[in-house]
Amino acid sequence: MLVGKFKAAVVAAAALASVAVVATPAQASYCSHGGGVYICEYGVTTYPLPNGTKQEFVVGSDRAVWTRWSDSDGVWSRWISMGGKTPGKIYVKDYETSDPWTFRVYYFDEKAEYWARNRDHDGNWSAWRRYDLPLNG
Repeated sequence: MLVGKFKAAVVAAAALASVAVVATPAQASYCSHGGGVYICEYGVTTYPLPNGTKQEFVVGSDRAVWTRWSDSDGVWSRWISMGGKTPGKIYVKDYETSDPWTFRVYYFDEKAEYWARNRDHDGNWSAWRRYDLPLNG
């Protein structure tokens, strides 16, 4: 009887482990872009800046948000981690300001909570902050 319970426990543990393996980030497809590795399913989010340059955002293999930008000659910076921990796509949106250089990068975590960092006119970034409602303040 004890052997039967042991076998049942092993089968249940194996089934549970196989479900966990399917859901792990390691199962994601990885792509390379500009010398960096990112999760293909989430793509590259590009934000055009007022002077014709661009800033790109990806979700890295570590699930952090990564960014790089081009200069006026079209030369790209290296990738820099912005931190965070996202289970999905990155979004970029202007927020309530008349300054075209300010914008917000954000994602929704596994609890559907809204996390964002704001860029100021000079290219400085706020810390990650959880917002109660998308795109407010």
